Amino acid sequence: MPSVLPPACLRRNIGSIRPHWHSCLPMWSQADMKLTRNQKSWCWIAIWMIVAGASAETPGADGSFPIQPHQAQYRVLRGGKEIGLLKAELSQRADGLWHYRIESETTAWYLRVLGISTTESTWFDWRGGTILPLTYHHVSREPGSDRYWQHRFDWTAGVSQTRTHEGSLEIPLQPGTLDPLSLRLAASAAIHAQADDDRVGLQGLERPVLERDKIEPQQYLWQDQESIRIDNRCYATQRFRRERKPGSSRNYDAWHAAELGWLPVRLRHDDDGKAIVLELTSIQSPHYQLPPPGACTPADGED
Repeated sequence: MPSVLPPACLRRNIGSIRPHWHSCLPMWSQADMKLTRNQKSWCWIAIWMIVAGASAETPGADGSFPIQPHQAQYRVLRGGKEIGLLKAELSQRADGLWHYRIESETTAWYLRVLGISTTESTWFDWRGGTILPLTYHHVSREPGSDRYWQHRFDWTAGVSQTRTHEGSLEIPLQPGTLDPLSLRLAASAAIHAQADDDRVGLQGLERPVLERDKIEPQQYLWQDQESIRIDNRCYATQRFRRERKPGSSRNYDAWHAAELGWLPVRLRHDDDGKAIVLELTSIQSPHYQLPPPGACTPADGED
């Protein structure tokens, strides 16, 4: 895993990746960005649930990135009632760089009128069997708690050039550092590699993750094997637990399906006594297809 890389190692042209500094969004000036730490929204929680779902240390069988390009959509339920949608898209540029983007969309009227939304995106390279993040951008908008930040990973200097609603700073990078969104892909890639290695078995991973203004060690650990049903479709899944830190509001459980390249099909988080659940409703990709409708068989077991 890289700590400091010589310039020659950054062989891809990242100059064409447009910086998403907040100054590019004049309608949301920095003066208007006020942080209210105690206020949370469903989309903020949902984003954090989905982003920490695949940097694997073992590449695909041919050395390529094991997660295929796709577009996926999840419904967001709180207390059993739908309140929004979350859309995720993974794509690859012609020069080989990868782009991953997640955005929320409210469907409950009382949330839509508040203008609540969250968008995250990351550019990264897949090198030597691991994810190398290049840029990360986050914008979260909710009444009284709008915030943004962007990291530009300078692996040559070993620092992140970071800009937030509270100012700019440099953050020293640790070997193997990921951003919150590339952690999501790293977990799925790690599960993909471990599922194909009988000597290792499913374990998960632990990696340093660059949050808004500091690096935190985070875990994504295997819990159990379960068959679950979503929209009358049966999935053979492995359940993992994402632990940011004890008592964190962003800890959650994730069910990853073998049928879909170990992408998560369900995520669950408890918020103020009510469960927030994300469930996969559709996926568009020549590489992945939803299983046909049908209840889980007794041999499969069922959640």
